[in-house]
Amino acid sequence: MSPNVEYTALPRKSSSEKNVFYEPLLKNEVESSTRHHDAGAGANRVLFWSTIGVGLTTAVSLLLSIFALVRSHSSSSVVQLSRRPNPYVYLDTILINTTRPIPSINNFPQVVLQVHNADSSRRMHESDRQRPTAFGTVYPDDRRIFVTDTMSTVAQFRNLDYAMESCVLFMSLPAVSATYDPEITLTPDSVIDVWILDESVELAQDMRGSLDRAAARRELLATIAFPASGAAQTKEFLCPSRAFTTLELTCSPKAASGCHVDFWQDRRGKPIGGVYIVQSSTPIPRKSFQDPWESW
Repeated sequence: MSPNVEYTALPRKSSSEKNVFYEPLLKNEVESSTRHHDAGAGANRVLFWSTIGVGLTTAVSLLLSIFALVRSHSSSSVVQLSRRPNPYVYLDTILINTTRPIPSINNFPQVVLQVHNADSSRRMHESDRQRPTAFGTVYPDDRRIFVTDTMSTVAQFRNLDYAMESCVLFMSLPAVSATYDPEITLTPDSVIDVWILDESVELAQDMRGSLDRAAARRELLATIAFPASGAAQTKEFLCPSRAFTTLELTCSPKAASGCHVDFWQDRRGKPIGGVYIVQSSTPIPRKSFQDPWESW
């Protein structure tokens, strides 16, 4: 054996022995055992702190998820419009000196919903004219105007085109034809209040919460006796470009002999009839800068 080899004594105790015997081991074996012990302790520390890190990360993720869920529920009734590109960039510069008359636009509501007057939460629901066919269930583009002492109707219009911001609401009974039956029910001398709602966001199926509840009434636009023939109209009001006009039709307290207006309207029907807006041209606004991605 090499003269440089050193021995060291390690204790070894047997359960059946009272005395401690020492078994000689090489010094390099002792150092190797110590190194293995230190490496194992280091690996345990890494595993411990890794577990702590994973736990903290999971807890933070859960808290953020809960916060986002609570926030989405609290703001479900207030829907923000997504940003859309402005389709009218620099039209003010192009049209500023134009003298050509611009024809008016007949604008029918894209969404028509009903509200029970006794419902303090003003929940909205939609009437439809679905019917089964050989190809499946069909939902025609009919909209129901239904106004009684217990029911009101909310109609939303998307304001069309550029610099067509002078609007008048028209009301008339749709024409009955061989191909279209509006199913008209009208109590004579029914008087209608037309309210502008405090609502500027779009009502749409794909915008969560937008169809849940009607907004508060902001301003009484007009009080009109619904005509049995011909058309009635309101005064002019502002309908800003790239925005929405939301109106509510209710029975007026001025209706002495009851109030009941119920019919279906089709925006493609001829002659034109129902509840619709006529948009007329307004002076071209001058702006020094227009953001093409300005929100609706």
